[in-house]
Amino acid sequence: MKQSKKIRAIKALSLLSILLALFGMAAVVSAEDPFPSMPNQFYGTVTINGDPAPAGTIISAYIDGELRGSLEIGTAGNYGYDLNYLSVAGGNDSDNITFRVCGVLANETITWCGGCGPRRLNLSAEDAEAPMVTNPDANPPSIVADGAQLSQLNVTVKDNCAVGIIVTVNLSAIGGSDAQVMECIGGDVYSTTTNASVGTANGTYYLQVNASDIAGNYNDSVDIVLEIVPEVPFLCGDANGDGKVDMDELFDAVDAYIAEPTDMDTLFCVIDAYI
Repeated sequence: MKQSKKIRAIKALSLLSILLALFGMAAVVSAEDPFPSMPNQFYGTVTINGDPAPAGTIISAYIDGELRGSLEIGTAGNYGYDLNYLSVAGGNDSDNITFRVCGVLANETITWCGGCGPRRLNLSAEDAEAPMVTNPDANPPSIVADGAQLSQLNVTVKDNCAVGIIVTVNLSAIGGSDAQVMECIGGDVYSTTTNASVGTANGTYYLQVNASDIAGNYNDSVDIVLEIVPEVPFLCGDANGDGKVDMDELFDAVDAYIAEPTDMDTLFCVIDAYI
């Protein structure tokens, strides 16, 4: 009987030791890998310079400068509705959350709240920074005022908010629109093509670019330079289009006539142009 009690006691102690060991391991695992806290969630109105932020605007949330969540708004002036909250992950109760609206620091901040449900937070941002316009280019840089020959006009435009940028160029001096829209063709490059109307005087034209953002800031300090040049008369044998017939082009015409001596008028035309 005593032997049986002794065996049961030993088993009980062994079981207790195992349980204590398991609880100890669980405590270590819990300390090393704590259960992640639920994200804070936000919704509300959002404005830029007092106007509703347009659809497509990105709202970003930060803790200590580290991005913790972002959301693209689908309805102008509102975010986080229809359960599509702005979720901010991984904070502590003392953390301060800051926000950026389309890259611009919002006026509002809020403290992390562990265990809180979705909270309403209306956001506003003030943007006074105009877009940056660089790399004005015309390709080709010169055209004839015949209403047909084209040049592609490009500029690079960057802004802290990439939503709602409008870029135009004033082509009125060469017979076009005074606010020709330049389309984004990839990255930050905006482009349009133009000709010069018949009767446009030869010379150098400075075509003013205007880039504006959703906050009403604009930059009109950059011009695209386009040269309007005289039309070069056609010359027989001027293969490279430089407006003259050189010795190589003359010899090419002679060789062509020798190979196929049926068009003497063309040969004489080239000779006259060379002389």
